[in-house]
Amino acid sequence: MPIVLGAGVSYSPLMYRPRDQWPAVASYLVGTVVQPARRALEGEALLDDYARRIDAGLAALAGAIAEASLDALIVLHADRGTVFDASNIPQMHIQVGGEIWGDPAIAALDEPSRRHSHLCDEAIAELLIEELVAAGFDVAEARGAFRPIGDPRQGAAAALSEAVSRLSGGVPIIPLHINCHVDPMPTGRRLATFGRALAAAAALADRRIGLLVTGGMSGDPGGPMAGWIDDVLDQWMLTRLVRGQSREIATIWAARSRTLEGGSGELRLWTLAAAAFEEAGCRARVIDYLPVHHAAAGIAFVRWES
Repeated sequence: MPIVLGAGVSYSPLMYRPRDQWPAVASYLVGTVVQPARRALEGEALLDDYARRIDAGLAALAGAIAEASLDALIVLHADRGTVFDASNIPQMHIQVGGEIWGDPAIAALDEPSRRHSHLCDEAIAELLIEELVAAGFDVAEARGAFRPIGDPRQGAAAALSEAVSRLSGGVPIIPLHINCHVDPMPTGRRLATFGRALAAAAALADRRIGLLVTGGMSGDPGGPMAGWIDDVLDQWMLTRLVRGQSREIATIWAARSRTLEGGSGELRLWTLAAAAFEEAGCRARVIDYLPVHHAAAGIAFVRWES
């Protein structure tokens, strides 16, 4: 059965914190980086509206996932050095069965620990690995106990644990990591080809499968360009998602640019997803987009359906 539903959500810790915590989180994300003039336009009223729209976007995606009655949810994400370290950085990695966990608490802000655990589907993960390897992709895999080595305290990337906790409704997941931060990284052509192969493999399962993208869009939280957002790039990407132009999206990775580093590098996840959804016959609809400088990220909410 083809992938029946897709959901895409950017990531910033700001999205998952109460409005009264935003000033502290924003300061943590941007540090001492000189901010763009547009950040000064984000007054209290606008930030209140952003908070409302973020909650509405998350609620819309959670509702779509619940309505789809999924058996499993593939979660496209990028490790940021919490699961893997320099001794082992896979380009593509799938967790097979068992359970993974993540603690997205920000220690620098003295946030209390709040570990989230997520059940992983084994049978579908096995099928995906078998088919993807047969298609020529050397996918790394992990089985048994989840043992993060990059940051054993945090575990899974915060983008995964926070999005899954908020959106999945307890549906078993298949975590699929794509290297978006450590050179060398997959090319745009490789990502698109992998996305199509992923959709073809998922279609062989007699189960209702969804695909969640969590990460990006443009931004560099915690990095040298923190607080700067390329909303032109984000809108270009979103337009091509809606038009079903994954091959155009894949071409951006032929360039080297600081704009495509940091959190923006996770647009690779969206590149892969675009090809997967086109293969599955799903069309994208943008629920909302907000260039939030306090979040150090362009924040998008996208839904795909057949």
